[in-house]
Amino acid sequence: MSSPLTQVKTALATMYSNGTQEEKKTATQLLESFQKSQEAWELVHTILNDSNESIEFRLFAAQTLRSKVTYDLAQLPEGSYPQLKDSLIDLLTKYPDQPHRIIRTQLCIALSQFALQYLTWENALTEIISKLSKEELITSLLDFLKILPEELSDVKKTSLTDDEFNSRTQALITSNVEQVLMILNNLTTSNQGNSKLNSLILDCLNSWIKECPIESILQITTLTNLIFQSLNNEDTFEKSIECLCTIMSETRDIDNHELIDALFQQLLQLHSYMSSNKELLEDPETFGSLTRLYVEAGEAWHVLIAKNPKHFKPLVEILLECCQRNEDLDVVKFTFMFWYLLKQLLTLPKFTDAKQEFSEIYGKLIEIIIRHLTYPTDSNDDDNLFDGDKEQEDKFKEFRYEMGDVLKDCCAVVGPTRALNIPFQQIQTILQSGNNSARWQNLEAPLFSMRAMAKEVPLKEKTILPTIMTFLVQLPEHPKIRYAATLVLGRYTEWTAKNPSFLEPQLNYIIKGFEGADLSKNKDIIVAASHALMYFCQDCSELLVNYLEPLYLLYGQVKDQLDIESTYELTDGLAHVIKQLPEENLYKTLGMFCKPTLDLLNSILNSNEQGDQVYKLLADQLEVLTTFITVLRCKDFEKPISPVCNFFIDSIWPVVSQIISKFGNVLIVSERSLKLIKNSVQSFSTYLNPILPAIATILHDGFAKTKFGCYLWVSGILIREYGDEYSSEDIKESIYQFALSQCSLFYDILKAEQNLKNIPDVIEDFFRMMNDLLMFYPFKMISNFDLLKPTWDSSIVSLNSLDQVNPLVAVLHFLIDLISWGLPTPPISFFDENPQHVREGVQQFLILDNNGGHLMKVVIEGLIYHFHNDIQQDASDLLLKILTVIPDSNVSINWLTDVVKSLPNVSGKELDKLINTVSVSLPNKDNRRIRTSIRDFVHWYSRKNVSPRSEF
Repeated sequence: MSSPLTQVKTALATMYSNGTQEEKKTATQLLESFQKSQEAWELVHTILNDSNESIEFRLFAAQTLRSKVTYDLAQLPEGSYPQLKDSLIDLLTKYPDQPHRIIRTQLCIALSQFALQYLTWENALTEIISKLSKEELITSLLDFLKILPEELSDVKKTSLTDDEFNSRTQALITSNVEQVLMILNNLTTSNQGNSKLNSLILDCLNSWIKECPIESILQITTLTNLIFQSLNNEDTFEKSIECLCTIMSETRDIDNHELIDALFQQLLQLHSYMSSNKELLEDPETFGSLTRLYVEAGEAWHVLIAKNPKHFKPLVEILLECCQRNEDLDVVKFTFMFWYLLKQLLTLPKFTDAKQEFSEIYGKLIEIIIRHLTYPTDSNDDDNLFDGDKEQEDKFKEFRYEMGDVLKDCCAVVGPTRALNIPFQQIQTILQSGNNSARWQNLEAPLFSMRAMAKEVPLKEKTILPTIMTFLVQLPEHPKIRYAATLVLGRYTEWTAKNPSFLEPQLNYIIKGFEGADLSKNKDIIVAASHALMYFCQDCSELLVNYLEPLYLLYGQVKDQLDIESTYELTDGLAHVIKQLPEENLYKTLGMFCKPTLDLLNSILNSNEQGDQVYKLLADQLEVLTTFITVLRCKDFEKPISPVCNFFIDSIWPVVSQIISKFGNVLIVSERSLKLIKNSVQSFSTYLNPILPAIATILHDGFAKTKFGCYLWVSGILIREYGDEYSSEDIKESIYQFALSQCSLFYDILKAEQNLKNIPDVIEDFFRMMNDLLMFYPFKMISNFDLLKPTWDSSIVSLNSLDQVNPLVAVLHFLIDLISWGLPTPPISFFDENPQHVREGVQQFLILDNNGGHLMKVVIEGLIYHFHNDIQQDASDLLLKILTVIPDSNVSINWLTDVVKSLPNVSGKELDKLINTVSVSLPNKDNRRIRTSIRDFVHWYSRKNVSPRSEF
């Protein structure tokens, strides 16, 4: 049998080879197992001390040593720590040259982690510095000093307590700032123009800037000069920019205005120098780095800028200048947060003077942004403006919406009238010039800006908008311009509702977009027209009642030609207008608009057509009906009848029930049918009492037949709508019995299903339904052991088996709410107090058969092995409930102890640390500390025993 060293070498060679996935998987497992083993300590030292071994092999050894020190130090007796200390420093002295920097980095991390955890090592940093201060080892020293603060920024990498970590950080970092700065100062002074050494010094300095008051750094003239002088050297430019950005960030919260002003003057000098050497700015990377520096200063000082606008105006003008360049829009994007932060202050009453000072700059920014918004004009093919580069096209379109947010900021500062006038004047200039070579792109961009600024324009604006609205409907006919103008009109519908004289020409302009609708040629216009018309109908519904007849004719003409999303939007808008009709006209009018859809559904029901196209058509038409029902929902349940509900019962319900009966085995049809039923229940509530038994029957039979989760989803809606105080006791009892029947079906499905990952939606919908049942029938449910026990067992098996986020969240939320009923305060506001027998019922259930301990084990193992990060918080909430619900804290502490002891490879130190912390925190009700201690243990254990140590 080959030696461990040979096995590791072979496995690593496999990882770098063209081996199969299976071979690489086996090799990965072997390497990870080796990294966690006891024997790795000695072997990695053997490898790292052998200069004949390959770089790849020694790098793996260095990575392994780093992970051993970080996670497995407890494998070694503390008596061996001095020997390990000496060997780590010795190894670091053997890799001082540049080709080995990647190995040296791993060794520096290992030494940093060791110094952190070796609690009795006094004057650690001084000892390390003294052993690495030889001239030939300066590179190693600077790398270590750079890495040390970075590694000590994350307490979660270690098993130390917060107190131990803070004490050690104080000893290693805070107490040594002066010593480190002196070393850097001396190295800078003695350095004879070695740019590589300067780069290392700047790197190291950047790591330590945050560890002391920024004044301490800037008072060291040698280091300050190094930072600014390094801007003149191509090799050190980026390093100096990084240092300056960190410095600017650190000045965010200081009150030393003299220091800030000195930095400000340096920035102005830098800008002046760069502007006079324009060849430097031709390099995109250089310009981008400078912009990042100016932005960092602007963001850090934005409050000072607002307070002293005249003084800091040059910096704001520099940032405006940075936005003007067209070469790289990503650089322009750097500035967006600054413009937002400054706008937030300028719009406050106390900064009125500053707002006036910067208004002109924000106005110029609007012009610049509009220029950046403009689509490329160097192509004659309007459908291929980016030469087939789809990624670049998508990036530009996404970026336009981000620029739209900046335009809103500008509008808030400049004022809506002046802001809108800027794009309006641009459009007028183009049209009045009579320039036949003007491209649609030059008109579309200012139109887009008007649309983007709409939310910042008040409804009372009467100076510029009337002119714009009159002008928009008279723009030259071009598909791209019509599309843009239509979307603009759709954004100002609330304003139009307040200014009804503009309604008709705008409505005519939008409706004209549907004329000759041809999806192959005018899809964008049709989509825009549908979108705009929806908003017109929503916001101007009362004004459009008199236009209902032409709207009905339009609906009949274009309904079958629109894409389905446009159909939904048009339907939504029309429903808002119908809603404004007198109640006596609702039934008949709704019938007119729904008739085409119902006729189509009936024709499908009466035919023998099958197939995906038919199912998709059914689903889409059901969604149209759902849109009408959702918008026309009842608000006043005091009236004896609801015309809309009566129409649903008379005309829609019979069709839907037949569709479910005939096509319910098709998932998309069931989902859309049940969405319609769900929205109807929520819209009409008790008006549906006459058909409530039929609805319950369809939900029960449909679930039994199809096993689709959507039937449980809507079952939960029934519980929610009819389980409250507005329903009679008979109905509430019927709903409870209906829920029990659904539960019984679910238990049978769960028993029969061999792989629960096949039914995540069913599990999710079941536990969401159970949460509804628990909310409205808590006393019945908690006292019903025949219901509680199988539900509990179902939750345990689900937590054990699933890894999908949504079903796990549903299970966790149910369990949190259930266990909360064991606490003095009920988890919902329906009840003033939690009855004693309910509290005791939950507590006794948790103690019975060790249910609470079993659940704790499942949750902790889930957190360690397979729960997604998105559910960590919910799982933590559940663990806290389990720990706090039992009056005798010894019971829950014993559960936690047993769970942790059952985990493989847990040391007594780790166990004691967790249990002691929780034991002290529980009686003191220090829930935050309980959460933190469990979270830290889980993270530490996962890193140590589960997560991969390295990337091979």
